[in-house]
Amino acid sequence: MDIQSVLQTLDGLFQQGAYDQVEPFMLAHIAQAEAEGDKGAVLSLLNELMGFYRAHSRFQDSLAVASKALGLLEELGLKNSVHYATTLLNVATAWRADGQTQRAIGLFEEVGRMFLALGVEDAFLVATLYNNLALAWQEAGDHAKAVQFLEAALPISRGRPGAEHDVAVSLTNLAQSRLRLGQLTEARIALEEADRLFTALPRPSGHHSAAIAALGELCFKEGRLAEAVAFYERALAEIETRFGKNQPYADMLESLAVVLESSDPARSAKLSAEARQVAASLRPQLKGLELARRYYESFRGELLANWAPVAHRVAAGLVGHGSECFGFDDELSRDHDFGPGFCLWLTDADHAAIGAQMQADYDRLPREFAGFPARQASPRSGQRVGVFRISDFCREFLGAPELPVSEADWLQIPEERLACATNGEVFSDPLGEFSRIRTALQAYYPDGILRRKLAQAVAKMAQSGQYNLPRALQRGEPAAALMAQADFIRHACAAIHVLNRRYAPVAKWLVRSVGSLPTLSALQAPLNQLAQTPAKEAGALVETICAAVLQELIAQGFTQAGDAFLEAHVDNILAGDKSNKA
Repeated sequence: MDIQSVLQTLDGLFQQGAYDQVEPFMLAHIAQAEAEGDKGAVLSLLNELMGFYRAHSRFQDSLAVASKALGLLEELGLKNSVHYATTLLNVATAWRADGQTQRAIGLFEEVGRMFLALGVEDAFLVATLYNNLALAWQEAGDHAKAVQFLEAALPISRGRPGAEHDVAVSLTNLAQSRLRLGQLTEARIALEEADRLFTALPRPSGHHSAAIAALGELCFKEGRLAEAVAFYERALAEIETRFGKNQPYADMLESLAVVLESSDPARSAKLSAEARQVAASLRPQLKGLELARRYYESFRGELLANWAPVAHRVAAGLVGHGSECFGFDDELSRDHDFGPGFCLWLTDADHAAIGAQMQADYDRLPREFAGFPARQASPRSGQRVGVFRISDFCREFLGAPELPVSEADWLQIPEERLACATNGEVFSDPLGEFSRIRTALQAYYPDGILRRKLAQAVAKMAQSGQYNLPRALQRGEPAAALMAQADFIRHACAAIHVLNRRYAPVAKWLVRSVGSLPTLSALQAPLNQLAQTPAKEAGALVETICAAVLQELIAQGFTQAGDAFLEAHVDNILAGDKSNKA
């Protein structure tokens, strides 16, 4: 593939404003490059696609592309290369754009260490790193530190031929921090130069809108409201033309609404409503677990600032009850027990000392975040976010203040409780005590219990689907046949979860959960299809599912090839259970 020609054509699409053609063009050429085995071209296009998704607020798509690029670099043996560090730089930029500020700063700093170790002297890469670190510090609220990085980036960019665009971007970012620091004269000098540079470029830049908006903010601070409105309206038109109605567009609407609040309150209210509507239209891209992470990243410094002596002992994350903890939430889930929030877990001693005060601080955090309203708890849900004792977490989900020891301890815990205890994500756990418990639980049941659960599920698959279902149909008992079909689906899901060493959630999420597992996830589709198939036509699907489960049993060494009737394999599954007396 002639990658330079492809990139020139791509550049032409941007210049023509044909943004609806950009994604299909890149995806088609990525597929072509993969078919040709041109991994270098694949990498180039993945990096372009990453930036395109980021600009359109499609952050999860951007990160998925980044993950693919990193995997390809590792496959090529380039993990300790400039290419790998550059892709990590793009990942950090996507995190920053997605609001994961502290996470992004950590990765930017790692990239800086890699650049130093690799002896990177590429002025463009170094300036890009400094600029992005400055943006991250801006978003973290440290504008003095942002100014330091921008002032380091500017001389590097000015020294590169043809770098007028990059200089204009750095000047715009510098002016934004100057505005926050109240340095209006310095901000105006930087913005006027940036505007001149952007205007003189041979083709329009998507970054020009940021400079125009900053001029609007400057005019507003100087009391020149009519000019501020004109600049903001220009910036809105630029963003919509180039990127559509993304999150920056919604933010700009809110800024314009503030400017108009005193002079035109009706229009101000209308713009605020439109901003909320745009933000809401972007919400489906943000799942509850990621919302929790972003909320935590944004406010953890504020929350933990008063507790510096013990902050290094606090675990944070979102784990437990609720579809968002499993990653199964959707628009229907959001009518209850949904909204910005996270959990903080403390030892008994720390909770006794500061738990109540920390909960009070948590309760003072903003109730709305990223366009989502405050969390609305249902009457019977109890406390799902906030400050907790680690021991109380264990009592709720394990029935005891510590980990199970004997098989009897394990068997008294309902499996759906274990699923809740091991779901979600721990964002931070410097002490490691909460993660110690989670890691032990995630290791799954002891082998004897695993084998008995697997044998039971496999036996009941055979009994309900391969035996009871056809016999009920032969007897003309449609109700019995329907119940056997439903039992088969439930027991098949149970067997698949055991084969994945994952605890099965409550019944309503069983089939959905199958689709998220690493092994046999492809059976989610036939299981759903089976649920919609008349019992008299279900036999073929039942046998297809049984055959796939049997193949996996053989692959994992639980049995050998032979009888298609699953019950014939139960004794082989149990054979490795030393506690089995049969």
